[in-house]
Amino acid sequence: MNGSSMREQSIDRPESMTPAARQLAIVTGASRGLGRLITIELAAAGVDVLMVGRDEQALAQTAEAASKTAASLHSFVCDLSRPEAAETVVLAARQLGAVDILVNNAAIQGPIGLVWETDFAAFEATMRVDFLVPVALMRAVLPEMLARGAGWIVNISGGGATAPRPMFTAYGAAKTALVRVAETLAAETAGKGVRVNSIAPGAFPSGMTKAIISGGQSAGEWERQSAERILTSRDDTAAQQTAKLVAYLVAGPGRDVTGKLISTLWDPWAELHRHWDDIRGNDVYTLRRIVPADRKLTW
Repeated sequence: MNGSSMREQSIDRPESMTPAARQLAIVTGASRGLGRLITIELAAAGVDVLMVGRDEQALAQTAEAASKTAASLHSFVCDLSRPEAAETVVLAARQLGAVDILVNNAAIQGPIGLVWETDFAAFEATMRVDFLVPVALMRAVLPEMLARGAGWIVNISGGGATAPRPMFTAYGAAKTALVRVAETLAAETAGKGVRVNSIAPGAFPSGMTKAIISGGQSAGEWERQSAERILTSRDDTAAQQTAKLVAYLVAGPGRDVTGKLISTLWDPWAELHRHWDDIRGNDVYTLRRIVPADRKLTW
């Protein structure tokens, strides 16, 4: 498949779990970090997973970490920066069955520094991996989801999607665009059985965090110090909770929630399904413009 390869690890299913009752998820960036945790949570919820990543050995380690579950785990080695990446991922998934769930997790940090001084080719590459590829994957899976009247898409957002993030313009712009596309798709698919959400995961130790350190002075003093604290603490609570939030939205009681940007750390997400009637169709947990009246300015 255009230079990509697929490896599969299948786990025996309980006799009570029929194939028709199972779901299939695509998880990008599944080889380590948050993607690995998401894979483990979905597998624990009984969801079969196509794990997408560039490192075959790391994907095997993810499969091993989730091997105590009843799920079928499939590895697909693919560089998402390649032009044909989205097409090959979806073709691989179709060999396994209908795609019920898409989790767009893979991302790169991109160029760090003042926007007019950073390499524009790197800026474009970041927009492709962090925005255009997730959109291409959504476009590819949506027609079949709509035809079945059921599907769940979750996009992992990040720093810069809801406020300016100096020195990280490409990453922030890509994530902001991704959230807005998710909101729009949720509106376009309303009442058709497809749910589309975004998650702001918060900070945790990861390759993205290490990239901030590698950025040196270009990252800015505050960003570098924050990254150093995160790496030193080794606290992955935010990542663990984000994985649980994904499972909540696609395989748990939050399966009806759609069109929202949810913060892992700051929002009472475990109770959202109880308050869905209150926030359905309004701008709670969404990207919106602030007007003077919102800040009690009357001029």
